[in-house]
Amino acid sequence: MYECPNCGGNLKFDISSQQLACAYCNAEFDPYSVEKEKDAEESTSYDVTIFICPQCGGEIYSTDNTAAGFCSFCGASTILTSRLQRKQRPGYIIPFKKTKEDCKQAYSKMMKHAIFAPKELKDAKHIDSFRGIYMPYWIYDIIQQGTVRLRGKQENREGDYIVTKHYNLQMDLDFSYKGMSYDASSSFADNISKRIVPFDVKNMKEFTPSFLSGFYADTADVESAVYEEEAEWDAGNRTIKFIKKSPRVKKYQIQDEDSKIADMIDNRFDGKGSAMFPVWFLAYRNKDRVAYATVNGQTGKVVADLPVDIKKYLFGSFLLAVPIFFLLNLFLTLRPAVLLPLVCVLSALSIILHAIEMKEISIKEQYGDDIGAREALRKKRQREWMEAEAAMTLEGVPMENSFPERGEQTGRREKKEEKYRGKAKSGKNRKVFRSTMGKVENMIGISAMLILIGPMLLSSVGSYILVLAALVISVIAFAKSTSYAGQIAVKRGIFGSLWSLLAVLVSVVIYVWKPVADYYYYGATILSLIALFITLLDLIINYNILATRKLPQFHYQGGDDRG
Repeated sequence: MYECPNCGGNLKFDISSQQLACAYCNAEFDPYSVEKEKDAEESTSYDVTIFICPQCGGEIYSTDNTAAGFCSFCGASTILTSRLQRKQRPGYIIPFKKTKEDCKQAYSKMMKHAIFAPKELKDAKHIDSFRGIYMPYWIYDIIQQGTVRLRGKQENREGDYIVTKHYNLQMDLDFSYKGMSYDASSSFADNISKRIVPFDVKNMKEFTPSFLSGFYADTADVESAVYEEEAEWDAGNRTIKFIKKSPRVKKYQIQDEDSKIADMIDNRFDGKGSAMFPVWFLAYRNKDRVAYATVNGQTGKVVADLPVDIKKYLFGSFLLAVPIFFLLNLFLTLRPAVLLPLVCVLSALSIILHAIEMKEISIKEQYGDDIGAREALRKKRQREWMEAEAAMTLEGVPMENSFPERGEQTGRREKKEEKYRGKAKSGKNRKVFRSTMGKVENMIGISAMLILIGPMLLSSVGSYILVLAALVISVIAFAKSTSYAGQIAVKRGIFGSLWSLLAVLVSVVIYVWKPVADYYYYGATILSLIALFITLLDLIINYNILATRKLPQFHYQGGDDRG
């Protein structure tokens, strides 16, 4: 707690004035003029009060001596126990520029367009639960110098010939990137921290603990080395884009792949540092899942997880479907033999979408898109193995007999994590890693587009190919969906696509059988539509899984021992 020199009241940082303000005597002070430690400029640490949420283990700290009644990580309403610790000082800080009212207005404005969001997210009491938190970041300065040699070509038509001229392009690089920032907290998801940027690092100030007064701060638990390769890749990618847009290079068709160009760029770190950036943080908890809303405390940019209220979505879809049905009924008439293949195709497409969602869920639940959380989880597992081995050793159990499967399990896990890290490093593999579909999914997607135009291009014989192709693609997509579901705890989505798969199978049997009575076709069509509804309902459930996150458990310590 920072005491007012005039009356002894609690000084808190006032966003509007950018000063430390006393709520009792209205006095204001420069944050750098009020220090609890006379040797603050020489000290590498400072006192903070640590709050640990008993619900999720989230750890935040503050220079105030009052506990919060709300956890920004899991949304639990609770009184947090406190303890005093000394933390290493960051080098810089960006003070809050946007007030809580600015934050609430920006969030409310965005929520006006989220018509299918749960009503709890728009409740005024919930919105008032925003908390100002300083998030830890690593700051990198990168210099790129050296020579890049590219292969280019130009094609020109001369009469009946196309003349191709090949060129060897050479350029000397002298680039510098200052203040490339990456969050140093495993609790702050990368897909949020990357969307909430940019922060204007030019307006960073030298850190002093008084800026934290009235706010909270997340602890840094990710080592600076974790994001070094990410920073190198980002810097290289920016340079490649600049090179290709350069007027001297733009007139050529560059034949070298981005990954090859990236290998030619020599990245050198010119400096590293730590900083704290301002973020307004809000959590919405629903059972074992949590959704986050964040507002950039400097620019006011809003990034939020927006789950869907299933009842609202179904009601809205019904209101939209009724007029569409009557319009189609007026202008379009389909024979049973044509209607069944189209419904079969729709069912196959729903299974494809289901497989894509399950892949995205698999990546997210295993932190495939979050480098910091994945690294923290790896360290936690490593520490658990070491503690377990130490305990077995103390009990006199031979270590080689303690965990006979450890080597195999650890090898598989490390191989998988290395696969994630490797794909995130190189430009070419990174694109494959971040795409929504792999090679098999791309094949399924292309086949699906061909199926959509099939009825317009194919004859009656081709209709057989249409429904059989839908069956094959459905089986492949269902197998992929099952495979992804087996990698994670979330497995409830399989049953939705299973219904559609059965509907496709029945439709194919009816279409190949070619019964005379129309009620066979109508029956199979109705069955397919019911199955399609179940699958679409499951797609919404899966979307809500993607729009929320596992309830955090932060029972692991900082990566670089900053405490």
